[in-house]
Amino acid sequence: MKYKILVFIILLMSLTLNAMDESGVRDYIKNYIEQKTKSTVKSIDIISNYPIEEAPGWEVYFLLLKLDTTLAGKSQEIMVPKRVFTNGKRITLKLIKKGKYGKRDQDYNKLLKPKVPLDAYDEEHFLIGSQTAPHKIVLFSDPFCPYCQEKFPEIVNVVKKNPDIYALYYYHYPLIKIHPASDLTTKAIHIFHKRGELDKMMALYDLEVSPTEHNPKKIIDAIRKKTGVNFTLKELESEEVKEAIRTDLAMKRRLWITGTPTIFIDGKWDKMRKAYKQYAR
Repeated sequence: MKYKILVFIILLMSLTLNAMDESGVRDYIKNYIEQKTKSTVKSIDIISNYPIEEAPGWEVYFLLLKLDTTLAGKSQEIMVPKRVFTNGKRITLKLIKKGKYGKRDQDYNKLLKPKVPLDAYDEEHFLIGSQTAPHKIVLFSDPFCPYCQEKFPEIVNVVKKNPDIYALYYYHYPLIKIHPASDLTTKAIHIFHKRGELDKMMALYDLEVSPTEHNPKKIIDAIRKKTGVNFTLKELESEEVKEAIRTDLAMKRRLWITGTPTIFIDGKWDKMRKAYKQYAR
């Protein structure tokens, strides 16, 4: 993206700083960008920050910058998400995890996401297990995503077998651009979730309709055939259902999620989608 090049090309090198805390990170990035570009930094929100376990002394900050800038000759306000790494005296946009035993180096930008905020573990998104369990799984899912169709039942099975160990929280992330049918199907899943009908939720991961189907009647008919429930379009398009989906998509943006299934275990991104299993009996 042009604005990323505009704003961040200047930050590819590590920079010497004074001792750095949250306000220091904000102030330094704001001043540096405004000095080196024609952009004005209107705000910098720290979405999440935490120490990097495998890089002692280093901490990652997930920032959301609101900028006034000029693109293609036009003044625009843009939102720019960015990771920043600091060890208290230096700051950089790129931190490398050195490969061991012949393995390739890896960029921490591709290994880290924001931690799940505490308010994500609410009653509305709790699905199964025990809310007082020591380990919490958060799943973002699309019913027509092939890997979700494999992973969702797998996670449910693990939690069912270990209800005192896990709590599973379910978030919708319908990939409507590639799976138009996921729009109404996800709304039906939300209603079943709210009713506590897990079996019907899971049944919609095997819906006999094309993921690219746009016709509401065909999608609703497929839902009825699979679950025995005959929704009306008015029910699925209610403001309550739409707001629930908007809430989930807001959390998706907050956690910088770009695909499905995305899994978190105890607040941390489970990149390989298998770390959550480590506590199962």
